[in-house]
Amino acid sequence: MKEQEKIMRPTQWMSSVVIAALMLTIGGCAGGNVKKNSVAGQFTNANGQGVEIELRKWTPGREGQQGRFSPIAECTSDMTGKFELPIDRQLPMDFYQLMVARTIPMVIIMDSTMGVYITAEVPEAGFLVDAEIKGSTPTSEVHEYYAKAMPIQTTLSMVRGMMQQAPDAESRQSLSDRSMKKKREADEWANEFLRSHEGSLAQLGPLEHLDPNKNTATFQKVLKSTAERMGSGAFHQALTAAISGQIIQKKNQRVVKKGNGANKARASKNSLYGVGDVAPEIAMSDPDGVERKLSDLKGKVVLLDFWASWCGPCRRENPNVVNAYNEYQSQGFEVFSVSLDKQADRWAQAIEQDGLIWPNHVSDLNGWQNAASRAYGVTSIPHAVLIDQDGVIAATHLRGRALQQKINELLQ
Repeated sequence: MKEQEKIMRPTQWMSSVVIAALMLTIGGCAGGNVKKNSVAGQFTNANGQGVEIELRKWTPGREGQQGRFSPIAECTSDMTGKFELPIDRQLPMDFYQLMVARTIPMVIIMDSTMGVYITAEVPEAGFLVDAEIKGSTPTSEVHEYYAKAMPIQTTLSMVRGMMQQAPDAESRQSLSDRSMKKKREADEWANEFLRSHEGSLAQLGPLEHLDPNKNTATFQKVLKSTAERMGSGAFHQALTAAISGQIIQKKNQRVVKKGNGANKARASKNSLYGVGDVAPEIAMSDPDGVERKLSDLKGKVVLLDFWASWCGPCRRENPNVVNAYNEYQSQGFEVFSVSLDKQADRWAQAIEQDGLIWPNHVSDLNGWQNAASRAYGVTSIPHAVLIDQDGVIAATHLRGRALQQKINELLQ
């Protein structure tokens, strides 16, 4: 499957605790001049079709639970792509998430004194970063950062995925060098943006791509300056607490060292799970309401498959997963599917239509806020994680023939 076919989720922000892409009352949208306390604009490539738009705010979780983005207004544009999202509440200065066409995120920095107007084309996948923005200087500035940062990060993620499939040590080393070069490029742009936007609220954006342990003074300075103007914002408070280490939930990242240095686990408290890490537990309900646990499959090779009924690339990949299951199930292979659906009926219908006959299908019906996808740092689907008999992540991002070859290898 081509990389550009992937359905992307909102970008991740700041830490393993708050993984998000920073990124509106149900009703019709109407184009027009932007008003205070509203988000409006036009998607110039609507092509006679309405574009679904939603504005979300951060809602803190109860004690012991993670927070999530919750919609505060939503609508569909008119046939020319024009929309207006009037907001029926007072908003503090904070970061908000604009979700376009269900899967394309955008960062909005605003409060109720602002009216934000956006002119853009909706990309097929990825992030809405190439846009003309009026009414909010911080939003314009943060998009200046992401317009350059996100292509770098996308390439970096792709190269890291290719490393998992490298056929030999020489190829892995070449890809590792390329990965390090891209990481340096990302860090250089983040630091350049911070220097050139002193005092801007948009400075919180680059912190996503910097190590807080190596840039402690920078983090403290930016957090202090933004807190003076954004301290009452729920998402800003969550970010500040997470970065300060006040609400970090330490996960049990027991490292199993295997093979060569390419499998070294990422030990940072803000890292995501990768090859060599013990796979985090997942316990969720299936379509019949029965709880199913990933750990119940320990002793078998397991494909942990993140997908959704609305994801075209996922549906096109499903026949390959079915073939793998039919080929290897009798030898000790299982599939554990996690759906990022929100509607139970569409989820169940897709399972039946695609012939996904294995029993382990789970979802919490929270879409991109699915607890399992956030724990595993899923930023695009389909997303595959192959787990060995000991419950250790053996590979990621494998599809088609490469997936079957790795399964066969683990079953030997």
